[in-house]
Amino acid sequence: MLLADGSVPAPVFFDMSSGGGGHAVSQWSAYDGRYPRVPRAAALRGVCSCGWTGPAHDLDWDQIGDQALAEAAGGTADTCTQDWDTHTAEVDQVAIPLPETFTKLLSQLVTEIETLAKTSPLAALRAARQLEVTAARTAY
Repeated sequence: MLLADGSVPAPVFFDMSSGGGGHAVSQWSAYDGRYPRVPRAAALRGVCSCGWTGPAHDLDWDQIGDQALAEAAGGTADTCTQDWDTHTAEVDQVAIPLPETFTKLLSQLVTEIETLAKTSPLAALRAARQLEVTAARTAY
């Protein structure tokens, strides 16, 4: 999300009136300018953790009016998601291919977990969690 000057705003802090706490939010739909210290987004764009940023898609506030931003700009957000999907597909095309034996093993593992989910969803969940832990450990 971008402001009118092209900058990316800091997270919005929503104060809990009854205490000293609150929480910060960076969800694009929060930037509707309706509250003090909450800027109004001028455009949305997709971003990726690799540093890629997609094109800005302007928000038409005359058309949005009093509608909730999440509803009024949902189509624009979807366009940003499509931009990101295109980016990830392009990255995938130029990435180093995995060995065929590895992709077959992964495919078999997915099939086994899906089959297990039909008869024992909790066991499938446990298997998926174990796969997640193994992936994190080996990636380290």
